[in-house]
Amino acid sequence: MKDNKRIIFLTGATGLVGSYLLKILLQEGYKVYALARSKDNKNARDRVRDVLKFWDKDILDRKSHNLIVLEGDITEKNLGLGKQSIDLLKNEIEEVFHCAAATRFNAPLKVLRKVNLEGTRNILELCCEWRREGIFNKINYLSTAFICGDYKGIFKEDDFNLNQNFNNNYEQSKSEAEALVRKYIENGMQALIFRPSIVVGDYVSGKTIDFKMFYEPLHLLSLEIFSEVPLNTKTFLNLIPVDLAAKAIYTLSVKKNTNKVYHITSPKDFPIDYIVDKASSFFHFEKPKYVGLDRYKVISKSPAAKKILEIFIPYFNFRALFSSYKTQTILKKYSFEYPSIDDEFLYRIFKFCSDKRFIKTKSKRDTIKNES
Repeated sequence: MKDNKRIIFLTGATGLVGSYLLKILLQEGYKVYALARSKDNKNARDRVRDVLKFWDKDILDRKSHNLIVLEGDITEKNLGLGKQSIDLLKNEIEEVFHCAAATRFNAPLKVLRKVNLEGTRNILELCCEWRREGIFNKINYLSTAFICGDYKGIFKEDDFNLNQNFNNNYEQSKSEAEALVRKYIENGMQALIFRPSIVVGDYVSGKTIDFKMFYEPLHLLSLEIFSEVPLNTKTFLNLIPVDLAAKAIYTLSVKKNTNKVYHITSPKDFPIDYIVDKASSFFHFEKPKYVGLDRYKVISKSPAAKKILEIFIPYFNFRALFSSYKTQTILKKYSFEYPSIDDEFLYRIFKFCSDKRFIKTKSKRDTIKNES
């Protein structure tokens, strides 16, 4: 093992958490084989290098010799890699970080299963082959805390099947994929399962490469095209900055703990109406009226926006809380401390949204004009 460092195979290197993990792994001196696809007339290598440059140009400049980008696809046999590449990886790869996933809530289940379930199966089968013939040791699998579905109550690291229903096809496909990983663990695979909550921009700057999930409903509300939304003020949301999520995953992965489930969540939850209040104040938009699901009638100037907003209604009425007591206890042993997730942090992620014009900040004059 070169310099006592593991040689890593990483999927999802252009995704939010995967790309930040790539930054950390290179920074820590690991050699990383990153699997990626060509997309939007850009080849895999350029896509990975561009996102790494976004997070840290210095790391790209100094550590690019330890980054090997492989053109492939987790949905294909052998990940779309040739025999020569597979044989090379078999003799090199000691550990896998599987972060690739399809995350569109409203995508057909068949499409999501192809990536999230069958893609994970392809990764696991390759890991089994590498374990038999190579030096492979462990897989780190990125799940999601939202496999809890519509469960109401405290969702703990040890919980999995609580007879919950799922709010969308994404949650179902990720639950099925985690069930598959658990099956392989039962058959001897060494694995860690990480369940992040809502991943947002990094803690210091608010930067993000992805304005999905948390950001989309705020953008829709900022347009002031809804007179009312079904939002339960007893709902709490857990936001985890991408850099803290990736650092926590890395910290846990380097230890000898195996066959564990970790909740990658913040110590603090925000009431959802508090987040909307702060966003309304920052971006100067008028909040809609909050109503119960039983009284909700969609009133919108935009049918398309209405359809998008409906995807997020289950999360406006989300009643689970994620317990990460065991995870945080372990992290503290390794001197990992979460900084304050507070109003100042919300301000930083809002400011990045504003700077990038994803959510436009109205002037106070515009707000007064709209109210009159």
